[in-house]
Amino acid sequence: MNLSKSIISLLCVATLAGAYFSFTEHQSNRQFEQQQQSNTQYWSHMQSIYLREFDYALAESLAASSITDRQLALQSAIENANYILQYVRIGSVTMNFQIWSFESFITDASRYLAYSASEKEISLNADQLEQIARLRKFAKTALPYLEQMRHKSVDSSISDVQQVATEMEEALSQLDSVSTYGNKAFNEFLYNQNPYIPLKPGTVFAGETTYKATELAAKAKIFMGEAWNKGAGKQFVHMSSGGSSPQYGEVMDFNLSDNNGKSTSSYTATLSKSGHVLQVTSNGSISNEAAVEQSVDFEQAIAVADNWMSRWSDERMTLVAKKLNDSSIYLTYIPIREHVPIPQMKVVWQFDSRTGALKKFDAYRYFSHYNKTFQLHPKLTMEQASMKLSSIVKVSGKPKLEIYNDKLVYAFPVTGIDGVTRVYINARTGANEGINYSL
Repeated sequence: MNLSKSIISLLCVATLAGAYFSFTEHQSNRQFEQQQQSNTQYWSHMQSIYLREFDYALAESLAASSITDRQLALQSAIENANYILQYVRIGSVTMNFQIWSFESFITDASRYLAYSASEKEISLNADQLEQIARLRKFAKTALPYLEQMRHKSVDSSISDVQQVATEMEEALSQLDSVSTYGNKAFNEFLYNQNPYIPLKPGTVFAGETTYKATELAAKAKIFMGEAWNKGAGKQFVHMSSGGSSPQYGEVMDFNLSDNNGKSTSSYTATLSKSGHVLQVTSNGSISNEAAVEQSVDFEQAIAVADNWMSRWSDERMTLVAKKLNDSSIYLTYIPIREHVPIPQMKVVWQFDSRTGALKKFDAYRYFSHYNKTFQLHPKLTMEQASMKLSSIVKVSGKPKLEIYNDKLVYAFPVTGIDGVTRVYINARTGANEGINYSL
């Protein structure tokens, strides 16, 4: 009897637990569906707004009485097309809206309207008028479906909304898309935007003296110093591989080995044919390199890096950043010429903080700007440059001269715009060269 009561009690508990689990799962699913409905309502509403603005701008371009007004209208259409495209991609990822024709129309619109906006004739030609008419038909066809999606997201299920998206996709697929086939003017426009420029081999080190492999091996050994001068027995530096690139020309990798050709170091040094050390890497397979080392701090790592740097280049380099990440110490050096820092020309060192061993040396970014001439003398004073700043921002610190995108700029630390920490003003022309932005 007691056993029967126990079994019944257990069954009741299990039933109640199952009911509670089902209830909580139902609540969770309901909350998720409500959130999806809210997201869909917002998504379709924003798409409707941008699509109306897109069609309005197209209509405005047709009504424009001057080239300038037409170009401004077409540029507005392009901007709205780009916003629409962003939301299309968001919808496909977060709400599973597979609307390929919709995305295709908008992608083609951005490319084609940029060409139309470049037109300098008083009026658009027949082909451009036809393509704009097709884009307006696309907008007029899609808008009613977007409105349906917005209304259904309030009082229907997500599957009902997705059904409308499918119907819209079907309707759009029946329309004539933007056609550029055989359009010579359009193809020339695209080519002129991104012309093919053949790169000359070794543009960075063009004209410099080149060396034989044996001479480069000797230079590699000098640079590697103590890292390659440890252990008993005679050791040899040999070329392990090679390659070439349009920018750096021919490059060679060098390793260290013993009399029998067995590798005695995990380090590989990469040099240009003209003798510059571009990179040192370690595969970490030979642990005895670091076995006698002790853990290091920033000061010790900097001392080691400075010692290597003295063998690497005659140019004085300045430490501008140091970082400890997991078990690695990172040191970043750049040149400062006539008090102007050049952050693009980075040289980065990576050390193992537990052993002090070098993990990587990378000078590729330094050499990518190696043969460039930078303007180092401003034409504008700091005060004159500050007059070019937007009234929205407020200077929050002392600006500095630096090279930004190969141009001499004043870097103004600012507040006033969310995510913007610096504004770069050209120190010679006063042009706004960009911002430092982070979310």
